[in-house]
Amino acid sequence: MNTLRRIKNAGLHHRLYDAQVWLQSKLFPPPPKGKLPPLWLTTRKPPYGLLAKGGELSPEAILLAYSKGVFAFHVGNTVNWWSCNPRMVLFPEKMRFNRRFRQQLRSDRFSVTFDTAFNEVVTMCAEREETWLTPERINICNALHDQGRAHSVEVWNKDGDLVGGVFGTDMGKIFVGESSFHHEPSASKVAITYLACHLQHWGYTLFDIGAYQSYLEPLGFENIPRKQYLELLTAGTARPATAGTWEIDSNLNVSAWKPAEPGSQSTTD
Repeated sequence: MNTLRRIKNAGLHHRLYDAQVWLQSKLFPPPPKGKLPPLWLTTRKPPYGLLAKGGELSPEAILLAYSKGVFAFHVGNTVNWWSCNPRMVLFPEKMRFNRRFRQQLRSDRFSVTFDTAFNEVVTMCAEREETWLTPERINICNALHDQGRAHSVEVWNKDGDLVGGVFGTDMGKIFVGESSFHHEPSASKVAITYLACHLQHWGYTLFDIGAYQSYLEPLGFENIPRKQYLELLTAGTARPATAGTWEIDSNLNVSAWKPAEPGSQSTTD
């Protein structure tokens, strides 16, 4: 009986090893010498939910993971690699906001900038009881920003205080939103609206935020099946991301934007 069990266990280990090698080759290149790859937990095609634990984080690994629909979360000292199903996204033309919020956009309550305080936005997003934004991950976010791939939206009050923001990574025609914060009511909503307005104007097809967030549903974010998301991801990443610093387009009037009418935000037409 023990011999039979050892044979079965050896066969199981062999299959698990094959699965790990297959997923490793599909999702990530071999790790540097002396470094361990993630421990893959599933062989489903396509994989769902928690895929793997461990492995090495780097800017290149994050970009490659995003291109495959995979997101890395820190849980303590361990990296968990996830693939959400369903996936919450915003099609920019489906953005929703009411007349009262449009009036807020017209007021001088807030001013908005892009890429002027990236590290501050990321750091403030991390100021929570539980966060995946560990110091190591913040360093990677800053490295991607230095490469011109990660971007931030900053919302400032009249006193010049940073009171809201959002940041994420450019993947071609898809923007992967990573986190947001607000210290004053509506500040994060303003950041998201400015970002979505510019994304539509720049030809982006999708604003992805990964897992479901109930507070974003009223803005038009919706859950879609992972299969559909991967199809959109394949099409969206066919356009290479353009590295560089983002700026607010002075020719756009965000308060006049009608999302269902692309181009309505432009004052030059």
